[in-house]
Amino acid sequence: MASGVDWRVKFGFVTLPIAHSAGFNVVTLLAFRFFTDNLAISAAAAGFLFAIVKVYNGLLDPAVGAWTDRFESRWGRRLPFVAAGGVMMVGGVLMIFSPPDIASPLLLHIFLGFALLLHASGYTALTIPGLAMLVEASKDYHARTSLMAWRVFGNSIGVVIGSTMPALLLVTWGAGRQGHTGMSMIVAGAVALATVLTLLALANAPRTVPDGETERYRLKDQVKLAWDNHPFRLLAFAHMFVLAGTAVTSAAGAYFTRYVLELPDSYLGSYYMVAMIGSVATMPAWVWFSRKAGKKSAYITAMASYGLMHLLWFTATKGEAIELLGLRALLTGVAAGGMILTSYSMMTDAVRFDYIRSGLRREGAFAGFTTLLDKLSAAAGIALMGFFLQYRGYAATTQAADASQPESAVNAILICLTIVPFVAMLCAGLIVSRYKLNEADLVEPDPA
Repeated sequence: MASGVDWRVKFGFVTLPIAHSAGFNVVTLLAFRFFTDNLAISAAAAGFLFAIVKVYNGLLDPAVGAWTDRFESRWGRRLPFVAAGGVMMVGGVLMIFSPPDIASPLLLHIFLGFALLLHASGYTALTIPGLAMLVEASKDYHARTSLMAWRVFGNSIGVVIGSTMPALLLVTWGAGRQGHTGMSMIVAGAVALATVLTLLALANAPRTVPDGETERYRLKDQVKLAWDNHPFRLLAFAHMFVLAGTAVTSAAGAYFTRYVLELPDSYLGSYYMVAMIGSVATMPAWVWFSRKAGKKSAYITAMASYGLMHLLWFTATKGEAIELLGLRALLTGVAAGGMILTSYSMMTDAVRFDYIRSGLRREGAFAGFTTLLDKLSAAAGIALMGFFLQYRGYAATTQAADASQPESAVNAILICLTIVPFVAMLCAGLIVSRYKLNEADLVEPDPA
């Protein structure tokens, strides 16, 4: 994959997503439940906290994107942000799962809010430069898809470190506060190591230089820039539904295994391991399919598969054969891998299309605007999930796995894991069906 690209660059696009995926997934998967089941924070309050942070994060993303476009240093435009992001991500993970004993609920909420803000800032500083650097890494249409496959591979490893490993550690150390503290230290160490390896691997990666136009790009300018790029606009709106759906399913998954399937966290860890295997093992097949059928067809196929697989969780019951549960996880991972690969590969094409038309290097501005919409949609999804669980009677506690929930709350969890992602993927697929950008549109004109 990605022939003609230096192996160190490929390696860097593996380790960078390991850093942000591990740090992101451990918080997405376990923090919401940790707040409600270990810190006795209501589901509505937890949803509000996560939503506010995601809105902040979304507003931060375009600013960081434009900043990386015009930033200059001996290490290039992007790497200093990666270094800062790794530090903030490590600090955020440790603070979220290791809060001090604070008697005042208000002060506890403030502390956790700050920890989430720090974590979100680190995620932005890791992901925005990473996406922009991928656009810079190659001019070749298919090489960028192959590089994206390496990125998905790294992201899958990050899922294991941030989802499978923490869940298994909680089984070993207990799902209490001490168990979460120990687990967070392991994940934070992995994030730190991956960040250092990324800085070393991408130190000499292909770079572009800033132009004078980028200095004038404020948020309103970025909105107009994105809106005027029709392929990018379609993908951005579709991605809003995709991120809203996946944000809800990620947060609901830990509740689903505990209260619907009544399984220990060891299954939760195994689920993400099997899903990762499905994602990584079929990546060459998705690359092949995107070449044969086109990226748009591959994206729509992946979204449809993801939505249908989650809808089928309606048929899951307590005591279901572990082999069937494993098959569900495997097929969901296959769909998720294809969805990640094709969506971001198409995004880089749309950004490349802007350069073909304008001759300006604005990768960071586009990356920032993309994640602005992502975060706002994820914020809406998480907030609505929290209020929905609260409305349906979910009871916050400090007793972790020993607690029980009313049937209405359990049904609400089931809806969040099934109907929500299905509807989200259906809406996204309808939007992407109008996308028309292809390889011929991305050929640079011969210099005069």
